Amino acid sequence: MKNIYITFFSLCLCLSLFSCKKNDGELSGNKPIAKLPGEIRADRALSSDSVYTFETSVLVTNNAVLTIAPGTVIKSRNTAGGEGRSDFFIIDRGAKIIAEGTKEQPIVFTSGSPASQRQHGDWGGLYIAGNAPVSAYDENTGMPSLTIAPRGANVPPGGGEDPADNSGVLKYVRIEFAGISSVDSYGLTCVGVGSGTVIENVQVSYTQTSGFGFFGGTVNARNLIAFNTRGAGFLYTNGYNGNQQFLLSYKHPYFAAPGSFIYTCDGILVLNDIVNNPIERNTRPVISNLTVIGPYNNPGYNDMQPWNAAINMNYNSNIALRNSILMGMPKGGLKFSDDMAAMHLLDGSTEFSYNMAHSNNFTDAYTVDMSYVYSVDTTAVIEYAESHNNTRHQSPDDIALADPFNFQLPNTLPRAGSAALTGANFSGSDFDKVFFNKVNYRGAFGTINWMDGWTNFYPVTTNYGF
Repeated sequence: MKNIYITFFSLCLCLSLFSCKKNDGELSGNKPIAKLPGEIRADRALSSDSVYTFETSVLVTNNAVLTIAPGTVIKSRNTAGGEGRSDFFIIDRGAKIIAEGTKEQPIVFTSGSPASQRQHGDWGGLYIAGNAPVSAYDENTGMPSLTIAPRGANVPPGGGEDPADNSGVLKYVRIEFAGISSVDSYGLTCVGVGSGTVIENVQVSYTQTSGFGFFGGTVNARNLIAFNTRGAGFLYTNGYNGNQQFLLSYKHPYFAAPGSFIYTCDGILVLNDIVNNPIERNTRPVISNLTVIGPYNNPGYNDMQPWNAAINMNYNSNIALRNSILMGMPKGGLKFSDDMAAMHLLDGSTEFSYNMAHSNNFTDAYTVDMSYVYSVDTTAVIEYAESHNNTRHQSPDDIALADPFNFQLPNTLPRAGSAALTGANFSGSDFDKVFFNKVNYRGAFGTINWMDGWTNFYPVTTNYGF
């Protein structure tokens, strides 16, 4: 399945820049290769003087702290010409990762395949297990515990009783070509990660599955980019209760998930539980300043599937979403695919306010899937949205971003005079928190592009020095 996309890759070799200025990590010469062991049980520091590789999963455990210097590149094994390997970079409960890159020197986790041969799902991804609450329990101990990637991948459980648990720092980090559908892995998987952890300025791109997966926990995050992910840009489930701001979920027209995985192609997908545990803790992310850019009317995207929405609410989940832009998705702006999830909109546990919504079909900007939703109809959702300071738009041009659907040179900042530059609101207990920057604009960007300098939107051909 992965080889289907090689032709598209070859057509795009000429692409080197997006509208934002980027530091793609190009290196002028090869660096020495240092092989990482399968376990790191004592404190260790990685230097940018070497390129690090792992040929099996790496587990940081035994309360060890792994510190990664700015500019460091860590690569998986070479999987060119074959299926991706379920090799993970794992931070166990009690251990920490301190990956604090800079705008000029981001830290990169990437595929070990040669340039032009890297593909979605070349490796498992970065997996962090913390001690914060999750909506599942260990049958033997009765303690909160959840294991993700159950299909043969050897990863530890996450979850515990400390909402403020600290698993370390991720700043100015890129994760590329990760996430394997056969083992339900993601680019960045956070299982029970606590609010003491810092996640800021992280780009996940070219994943075979969802870009970011937040499974329970309370970790807060800002300045996140999910680009060219075959699955959802952001997945929230298993009782995740955290705050997030300034998110971009950018869906490429040629990279919808194949086959049965098409249901995860949303901008963000919110669930209460995907591993059939009893519901002990409800999923409710609090999100401000999200931008979802879908493929709009570009050829190549599978528009025949019913699940492709900017926001897909499922399995009795909740959300609080404000000050956001949803545009270009074929099957919905805000969509409810579950009866209980739809009822939460009307009972007040879900909030959707001060947002700008567009879908390829105007009537689907706010919608329900009547195959699964019985108690709430689309009219009720529209009435709620219109009474909560949301606006529905016939065309993406009404939102007036600079050039969002130019997939070779996109620009997702608002144009001068765009209504997106004003209208944000942070009143009330969910959004009047110290965490949220009280900006005036809606969507992930105002007049300053925080992606400049550290992102890479075409890492397929980047020379990383190996």
